Amino acid sequence: MTKAIRIILTALLAAAVLFPLLYTLSLSFFSPGDFTAETAKLLPSSFSLHNYALAAAHSRFPRYVLNSFITAAMASMLRLAVSTLTAFAITHIRFRGKRPIAIALASTLFIPSDAMLYENYVTTAHLGLLDSYLGIVLPSVFSASSAIILIGAYLSYDRDIYDAARIDGAGDLRYIASILTPLTAPAAATIAIQSFIASFNSYLWPLLVTTRPRMRTVQVGITMLGFAEHGETGAQFASIVLITLPFLILLLAGRKALMKALSGGIGS
Repeated sequence: MTKAIRIILTALLAAAVLFPLLYTLSLSFFSPGDFTAETAKLLPSSFSLHNYALAAAHSRFPRYVLNSFITAAMASMLRLAVSTLTAFAITHIRFRGKRPIAIALASTLFIPSDAMLYENYVTTAHLGLLDSYLGIVLPSVFSASSAIILIGAYLSYDRDIYDAARIDGAGDLRYIASILTPLTAPAAATIAIQSFIASFNSYLWPLLVTTRPRMRTVQVGITMLGFAEHGETGAQFASIVLITLPFLILLLAGRKALMKALSGGIGS
């Protein structure tokens, strides 16, 4: 009885989570007449790839997708690199003031990201990075939560491994690349995937720091494609489905690392 209840609850929760995605997929096949029908529909009157053809053929849509991929990849790699070096310094290097620095690092988790928008914008403008890929990814490079995850992963291994590597002649960077990162690969993969998705989905910051249409990311540019204004609402939903596919592929590719990290595989 308990098992049956669990299965039913899991199925209901899965249906609640998947319904918006499945309904969006259905809407992407709707014709203009389906949107203006007297009664709401769950399924289109007929299935056609016309909306997807319109979305893919838009002159700016491929550029928006490319910008998002470039910035998401840059943010993912840079955040992982900065978090790795930060966690390594705190867990492996002895220096004065390490404890206050670690406490200050953890305290930044309580600062709302929106509270830093103005300062981040002014800094980016002074550096001359407006309308650039680096300007889009700069605020997301440092993440206290990512650094703390890696700190916990690194502390699960004995420092003797580091001392042995140093005795064998390995420098810090070689130790990180050849020993530490492979040992904590699930944590690193989780951070990389989470950072990629967060950057790809970012809307407000790219909207603030980009003014030229060719530098817009897909989350910003998708509202400027003009499909809804021309009555092609289905094409708007088709473009949403197209930009969702990379996330599904990424999650499928990294599901094992994510599951291992979430189930306590870090350091095991």
